[in-house]
Amino acid sequence: MENEFRFLEFEGIQVAAFVEGRSQNEHTGYYSTNILYYVRQGQFNIRLRNQLHTIETGCFCIVRKHTEAHYFKTWSEKEGCAIINAMALQDDFINDAIRELGYKIPTNKVFTSVINLRNNTILQGLYDSLMLYITENQVPDKHLMALKTKEALLGIIQSNPDHLALFHEFSRPVKADLKEFIHHHLTSNLPLRTLAKLSGRSLSTFNRDFRKIFNASPPAWLLKKRLAEARNMLLTTDKKASEIYLDLGFKDLAPFSRSIKKEFQISPSAVGAKKM
Repeated sequence: MENEFRFLEFEGIQVAAFVEGRSQNEHTGYYSTNILYYVRQGQFNIRLRNQLHTIETGCFCIVRKHTEAHYFKTWSEKEGCAIINAMALQDDFINDAIRELGYKIPTNKVFTSVINLRNNTILQGLYDSLMLYITENQVPDKHLMALKTKEALLGIIQSNPDHLALFHEFSRPVKADLKEFIHHHLTSNLPLRTLAKLSGRSLSTFNRDFRKIFNASPPAWLLKKRLAEARNMLLTTDKKASEIYLDLGFKDLAPFSRSIKKEFQISPSAVGAKKM
């Protein structure tokens, strides 16, 4: 197995992760929340346009939300793999934590998308505790997520008090580029209200902006795109409908199969048989 992933989920969204990486292949990542990373072992490499950021063992970094970057992991022969932890800093919890902490937040802009952080006892303790929840496969509640977000912000300040300016940036509503956002969420089965929120919009604004760009409603356009991708996978791979429907954002096999048949006037098994 090339990689091992373990996640902590809150309300259907992955909020923390443990990754044991054994592949050095580069992949594209795009996230709708600010992500706090910790490198337990190896190196975590982030390629952003023409810049390469390498996060060493024992170090932390933040990747700003709506940042499309290329990621790959490296490690020494003795280490054998890279081990990365991640935590999503959700906007609602960030704003609540900022209000509770009562800091005077400077309003100067932060222009970099990758922020390096020094290790400290607060950040280290945060990830050690998160690992316990991930290992035990426990479901966090709202109180825990608020507490962990506050802990993360305190750790960021302890790393460098100048990082207080980040909180002003974190607390501002940021509209994602919708074309880029939808490209990276094409196979997500999140409700439209959640997608709208992640894109930095109300549901009504999301629907309006979507129609302007794609000339169709979000449900109709997303379904058509997902079905086209399903047909392509059935034609070009050995996978069956039962092996791909979840990866394409469908929750149940039967509605997926009916949608394929309605869209292409042919069953999924018959689509797959065409490549024979």
